[in-house]
Amino acid sequence: MDYDQALQNLSDLNSWYKQNVTDLKRNEATTRLHLIDTLLFDCLDWDRKANCVAEERLDGQYTDYSLSARQRLLIVEAKREGIYFELPVGQTKHVYSISFFRKPHPQTYSAINQAVEYCLQRGTPFGAVCNGHQLIAFLGSRTDGLPPMEGKCLVFPSLDCMHGEFFQLWQCLSKPGIQAHTLSLLLQEGGPPPPPEKMSKRLVTYPGYKGRNSLQTNLQILGELFLYDITRGADQVDFLKQCYCESGALSQYAMVSKTILQTRYSLLFEKAIGGPGISPLTSKEGVDQRALAESVSKRPIVLLGDVGVGKTSFINNFINVEAHDIVANAMVSYIDLGVRPTIVTDLRNYVADEISRQLLEVHKIDLMDTNFVNGVYYGEIQRFERGIHSELKKVDEQAYFKKKIEFLESKVSNVETHLRSSLEHISKGRKKQIIIFLDNIDQRPYEFQQEVFLIAQSIAETWPATVYVSIRPDTFYRSKVAGSLSAYHPKAFTISPPRVDKVLFKRFKYSLHLLESGKLTGLQQIQAQLTVLKQYISIIQYSFENNSELMECIDNLCGGNVRVALDFIHAFVGSGHVNTNKILSKYQETRSYLIPLHEFLRAIIYGDHEHFDPDASSIVNVFDISSVDGREHFLLLIILAQLDRWSETVGNEGYIAEASLIEFCQSLGFQSSQIEFALRRALAKKLVEIHTKVTEAEDKTSQFWRLTSVGGYYHRKLVTRFEYVDAMIVDTPIADQAIKGKISDVSRIEDRLIRGRIFLSYLKEQWNMILGQGVAFDFLPVHEAVLEQIRKIQDRLPSHGPRLF
Repeated sequence: MDYDQALQNLSDLNSWYKQNVTDLKRNEATTRLHLIDTLLFDCLDWDRKANCVAEERLDGQYTDYSLSARQRLLIVEAKREGIYFELPVGQTKHVYSISFFRKPHPQTYSAINQAVEYCLQRGTPFGAVCNGHQLIAFLGSRTDGLPPMEGKCLVFPSLDCMHGEFFQLWQCLSKPGIQAHTLSLLLQEGGPPPPPEKMSKRLVTYPGYKGRNSLQTNLQILGELFLYDITRGADQVDFLKQCYCESGALSQYAMVSKTILQTRYSLLFEKAIGGPGISPLTSKEGVDQRALAESVSKRPIVLLGDVGVGKTSFINNFINVEAHDIVANAMVSYIDLGVRPTIVTDLRNYVADEISRQLLEVHKIDLMDTNFVNGVYYGEIQRFERGIHSELKKVDEQAYFKKKIEFLESKVSNVETHLRSSLEHISKGRKKQIIIFLDNIDQRPYEFQQEVFLIAQSIAETWPATVYVSIRPDTFYRSKVAGSLSAYHPKAFTISPPRVDKVLFKRFKYSLHLLESGKLTGLQQIQAQLTVLKQYISIIQYSFENNSELMECIDNLCGGNVRVALDFIHAFVGSGHVNTNKILSKYQETRSYLIPLHEFLRAIIYGDHEHFDPDASSIVNVFDISSVDGREHFLLLIILAQLDRWSETVGNEGYIAEASLIEFCQSLGFQSSQIEFALRRALAKKLVEIHTKVTEAEDKTSQFWRLTSVGGYYHRKLVTRFEYVDAMIVDTPIADQAIKGKISDVSRIEDRLIRGRIFLSYLKEQWNMILGQGVAFDFLPVHEAVLEQIRKIQDRLPSHGPRLF
């Protein structure tokens, strides 16, 4: 709604009211109909259907107006026109203490108190009381320790005042004003107080870098070579045959139900958006043959898969192994758009240049070769020779040939048109199928991806080529609703992630094979180091095969992203947080070593740093808070556990409407800013996933949330580990000042155990404020599990234990 239009609407309302004053005899229902509805919906930009729930019920009580924009933000208590108040004569201020109304206007004070109770019960930050011609707004719930009824309120004693001070009314109570929390800044001096300072802020060298000895440094370098670069250094076909894993297999370790894994992309592709059929690319029978036969449809074939599920690996396996017989008689161009070009406007030329370059380097076809050009344009040359220049040949043969050269030059000067004609010539003359793969566009901005698809559509429609484009499902959906794909109906195939355990086991086996075979040249001079690496990979392989906790951990925390799983392994190899000498010594003595979960976790939690750093680590601190409210330590865990519970009891493949999720959190008394902080962190670290759905009835978008295996592992397993809780202490604000003074930076294991007990005791005290509210998460079993680990560690310590854990 336009600000000027809203102001005009308020002026019209004020004029109407003055002409229809009824000596304040309108009852509440009529007051709402005649005045409050117009004020809220026509003057303050709230939408009747999208933002308002009237008579919302909770515990037998009803709120007159619950106004939401994603979260419930404002509750308005309506009163009849006759319940009104007067301000002291001569006063022009608009901010008063709520207590001002207690004695002179007890009915108004009671209405404010009632609205505050509704706000507290529903976790709503703002409240208001309105009788149609007067308005009082206040903070419905606070995080600064001050009871709302002891705070201040913003008062508009008349419609004339609202009109005259419309800028302040708009800034504080319009939909955009409420979303900006302007009222909070006005009534809560200085705004909401920040959370207590984290211990990390007091550390001079935070986060610090964990030193490595020479052995750890060498292992890290060689580990990178054999875990990542192995795909480039080894024979490509041999690597694919030995290491490639089919996608679509369900994990046996996942912390979410199989239904969720099976319906990974379901909500994106409902009938509501129309468009193409979506089907899995692979099954037990192998690759869907329709992915090979779609070339006649003159539309690109879209390969859908999240980041890290193996779209590029699939393409390489498809070319070199799966469809090798078909591809052997085809001309394949694979174009990696992950890095180049840098400018979207260069994209069409880049694609054409890349295809031309590969035709020359791989297939030895020079598009500018004279004989080739004459072959491509043979028919047109014949027409040229029969045309107007045929007479020129009789009188000036040299001039005729010059014209012919100019004619062919005009043909090849348009790179894209010449390339298309060349491919038609190759396809017909050599009876070759042309296949073009446009890969890794999911690493580029959305607009870039849109342009790639338009190019793919143009090539598929006008060139003699089969075109494959790999993109992310969310990009596909977004473009299908309101982007380039909305005008087309491409065929799409989904690529689900392979089983991580199988990928890792094959990679370990292949790495050991290369180390033993000596196939990689140029490494003989570091044979001793390669021997150590071989032992270390053998230890990792043995541990993952025999310690289910390790496989459960990496399988869930990677969330189906194979790259992340390999990152975790690489983080462990050569980590400064792991006693590498001890591990190798025991292995060399016994030919066996089983990596415990705590060693692996420490490596991936800390990475290269001395202390946990949330910005650098792939791990999220679930105990972090955005306010001084100690209950917030558990909000993210409550959300994860609640999504887990709902996924087992509701349909819709585990997806929960955002409105239901936020309403649940607000019913526990959490404010919208706290909920936003928790959801933002969960989404950033893949603990949850979010999808947008278009409803057919109203043509509106709604967002839905679902737990991932990452989030399931966090609330079920990770928070029960001492090494995780211990690492998070440095990054967790402590709301209790007395406890904060007892928690400091320590390194000796004995001191860390003592600090861990103090931290757990503090969390338990904060949890006591949530007990009894019927949430799916329960901190008490977590508390006991971590305490039990502390006891076991303590029992294993000698009288003078090691200095480092």
